[in-house]
Amino acid sequence: MIRVINLLLVLAVIGLSVGLYDIKYRAETADRHARQLEGRIAKEEEAIRVLRAEWSYLNQPERLQELAKRYTELTPLTAAQIGTFEDVPMPHMADEFYVPQRQPLGGYAGVSTGGSSVQ
Repeated sequence: MIRVINLLLVLAVIGLSVGLYDIKYRAETADRHARQLEGRIAKEEEAIRVLRAEWSYLNQPERLQELAKRYTELTPLTAAQIGTFEDVPMPHMADEFYVPQRQPLGGYAGVSTGGSSVQ
């Protein structure tokens, strides 16, 4: 009976050792994979920083203006190109903008107190 228990315990120790080794191996693999991902993320962040710096250089107003003068025949925009005052529709004279409707004031604002005021 004691031999059977000893044999079972030895088998359990062997099984737990194999399981522990497997867990350790998987953890190392996951750690290696995480470090690789962190390295790739760092490279991508650096590439983004370089691209942002290049973008800000390429979009400098002075540079764009010089390129526009050199390669296009663009001129500054004038107000007449947008429209004139005659193009703006005028509202009807009966609109509330011209003749606002007076609403009676409610609450304390509509009550007269007979000339006394609080300061």
